[in-house]
Parts: sequence; C-alpha cells; structure tokens
Amino acid sequence: MNLPALLESIADYARAEKYAISSIRKPSDLHLVWGPLYSRLGLGIGARLFSLYGFAEVPRSTWPDYLVNEPLKARYAAITSKEARLLADDKIRFFEHCTEHQIPTVAILALITPPRPEPTPVRCAYSAHELAQVLVPGEYFIKPSHGSHGEGAFALTVSPTGLAWSGNTGSYEDFFQYCIKALARTRSLIVQRKLYNHQTIRNLTQAKGLSTVRVVTFRHSGQIKVLATTIRIVAGDSDVDSFCNGMSGNLSGAIDVESGTLTTARGSKTKGWPTITDVVHHPRSGAPMVGMRMPYWPEVLELARKAHVSIDGLHTVGWDVAITDEGPVIVEANWRYDIDGLQMTCKKGFRKIIDDYLAATPGTASTASTASTASTDDANDARPYAKPPRPGLSSIWRSSPDRSST
Repeated sequence: MNLPALLESIADYARAEKYAISSIRKPSDLHLVWGPLYSRLGLGIGARLFSLYGFAEVPRSTWPDYLVNEPLKARYAAITSKEARLLADDKIRFFEHCTEHQIPTVAILALITPPRPEPTPVRCAYSAHELAQVLVPGEYFIKPSHGSHGEGAFALTVSPTGLAWSGNTGSYEDFFQYCIKALARTRSLIVQRKLYNHQTIRNLTQAKGLSTVRVVTFRHSGQIKVLATTIRIVAGDSDVDSFCNGMSGNLSGAIDVESGTLTTARGSKTKGWPTITDVVHHPRSGAPMVGMRMPYWPEVLELARKAHVSIDGLHTVGWDVAITDEGPVIVEANWRYDIDGLQMTCKKGFRKIIDDYLAATPGTASTASTASTASTDDANDARPYAKPPRPGLSSIWRSSPDRSST
C-alpha cells in the first residue's frame, strides 16, 4: 500500500471510530470502542462499510450477516455463463435482446462512436452532421455504452436555438467535439430519449432526473424469485439517481415486495462520508415517503421475471426498472449488482438468504473457495466471503454484552 492510500485508510478508520464512540449511550455500548477494528480484522468489513451499515446502531450479533461486494461478485461470476455476462454488460446487445423478446426497454436512437469496423443494427453518428439528423428538438439522455453507477451519463436538451448539456451550450459541432473527448473513456455513447417517472413519483421528487427501481431476482428451483426491491430517489438537480454510498446526495428506499409500498428511505447527512440516517420527508417536495405505493407494481415484478426468464445463463440479476406513466420499462441488467446499498437500504444483512439461494444453484459447490481469492483491499472493503473471526478478537468480543435494540 502506497503512502497516500495508507493515509486515506487511517483517515477512514478515524472517521469510523469517531462515529462508533459518538454512538455510545450506556456501559453495554463500550464494545463499540474497538468496533471498527473488530469489523475489519474479525469480519473483513472495512471502516466505510462499518459506517454505511450503521453497525453502531444494530445488534453486533447481526454484523456477520452482512456481505461485501467483491467476494460476492466473484461467487456470482462463477455461476454466470460468459455469454450471459457479455449480454448483460453490453448495453447495445442487451437492447437488441429485449427488442427481440418483446421486453419493454429504453430505445437506443443512435450511437456516437468512432468508425466501427463491424456492422451494427443501431444507427451510428460519426459526425456533427449525422448527429443533427438524429437529435431533433427534444430531451435526451446520453450514457457510456459500458458505464456503471451513472458515471459519464448526462441529459441533453435540443432546441431550435442550440443544444444544452452538462452546464454547456453550443452547436451540434460543439456537442460532437465534447462527445469525442468523452469517447476516450468508453467505446461509444448511447443516445436515448429522456424518460420521465410516473406522476406519482414526480410528485414526490419534483426532480428532472429519473428515479429507478432495483428488483433483485434469483433463479431458484426452476422459478424466478424476487429477493428484494428498492428505489433510488433523486433528491436534487442530478440527472442520475445513483446513491454512491450517500456521496451523490440522493436517497435510497426499501420497497415491500408484496405490496409495492415504500417502507423506509435513507440518505447520508454528509457527502464525504456515509453518515446514514432515515429520511421521513423528501428534501425538495417535503412529501412523506414511507407508505407511498409504487404505481404498476405487479407489472414491475412481472417485467423483471420475464426479462430474467429470457436469459438462461443468469442466475441472479439486479434489474433497473423505470416506472413511467405508460408502465414499467427495463433500463439495465446488472448480474454483478452491489450488495452494500441493498443491505444499507433494507437495514439487514443478506448472507443467509443468498447462501440458501446459491446452495440450490447447480455448480456452486466450489464458489466459496473461488471467492476467497478476492482482494481484501480496504479501498473496496473486500474480504474473503466466509473468513472466520480471529480467535483473540472473538474472545474479547464475546466478553461484552450485546448492544440492545434501544
């Protein structure tokens, strides 16, 4: 580990320790003094996740139930076919797949791309002139073909007087040159019509960005089961709804799978560090969030199941679904979806239920050992999936009483 990384890691643990100590309310909470250290050395859960998961506010007996991203993604990779991974990762191929299987999804109008040697059924714009033929006046959304977490995505407004995007204004040529620079970080840029949420969601957020639902599904005993559902809620002027451990300023809400009702909404008090708290009212509209029922909920679940059935090699998927006035549409398929945000939002660890699902999946017998080779770098809070606590720390930990739920 180089010096800057080491200093950053020390700073992270100082923040986690400050959070832990500030949460001590009674003698039985004194174990929190060494909580971040035990979390890392005993469970492999680093300082940032200690704060994100709110470990100082939940019984420590539940801490081992929590998972971290990279080792779990290694297990998913071991059971997901290469073809299925390529299909889900390539937004263009996925769009073609959805069109072929009559799965409602966001249409790709064009690709802004360098000249491509291989043919593609999607229209390509290689110049400002060709771009002008696609971008008639209206609202658009531009995103990298191989991006994630909303990185590099932005909205575009085209009017008779010019184009406006990411704080810039200009001509088609100006916009095309901006895209050429962006292509240094991706293979191509996808042009789509901008989607708008159902009026019920727009009333809540009063935002220009699209809030999407995450539906996590598993293929289990020949059926598609829904593990959990959440919604990323735009809380300001952002074009994207990514949560980014609270750094984006957006919110994340848990949705009851059966009823489609929002059961909790959470956000971070600060953008530099995950200081997670429940949020009762939307910060912009002031509308209460808990108890709101998602429109088209049965259709949302059915759409996710239909999409999962259509791809044989996928055993688990995190579907991003946009609920519009016309109904739900698939935005993206994520076979290596992040588990940290799901656990933070739902206020619980998913180790047991995911273990049960994976145990029933053919070919998973050796995936735990595969996952154990994952990096344990604190920057990613990654760890071996089932690393046992170190004996010394475990004995110290068991000597102090459990933190009560009060």
